[in-house]
Amino acid sequence: MIPIILSIITIISYTLAVCLKNREIPYSISATFYTLQHKFWFAVCMIATSIFLFFPALDITTENTQFLVFLSCIGLFGVGLAPDFKDKWINKIHCTSATITILCSQIWVLLSSTWWILIPIWFIYITYTIVGITKSKNQKVIDRFISTKPMFWCEIAALVCTYATVILQKWGIY
Repeated sequence: MIPIILSIITIISYTLAVCLKNREIPYSISATFYTLQHKFWFAVCMIATSIFLFFPALDITTENTQFLVFLSCIGLFGVGLAPDFKDKWINKIHCTSATITILCSQIWVLLSSTWWILIPIWFIYITYTIVGITKSKNQKVIDRFISTKPMFWCEIAALVCTYATVILQKWGIY
């Protein structure tokens, strides 16, 4: 259980630190890379989060879905290794890695015994986004959508679903 706690502490500490330091919620967790004075911390945190998550998640996974855990963690590892998504070439690696991480982690949750955790978490995300879009009528819809920081909250929702699944199954709660 210590590795999963370390994974959670790593990603929460990093995300909170950059949000508090910059006094705003970024467009995405990856966008925080550009705000760091010591940019290697982004890589360290993404890679550590991935490594600490891998074995506890793999431990509770059926043989049929282990590849999803592997791909999710490798994807996050790739995000850490290719953080400069504004570079045209690195962007392909970064975005592919991020997409693999989110899609594989959520498919893994969907195929687990705690699939239902997706419903309230993604419902909250979608509701928040819709409320954010409808609040301000003075902007174009796309600008209102972007102002809700959809990628950041999508990443947070995916992380919460993934960690909730690992914790609930690891502790035998479900």
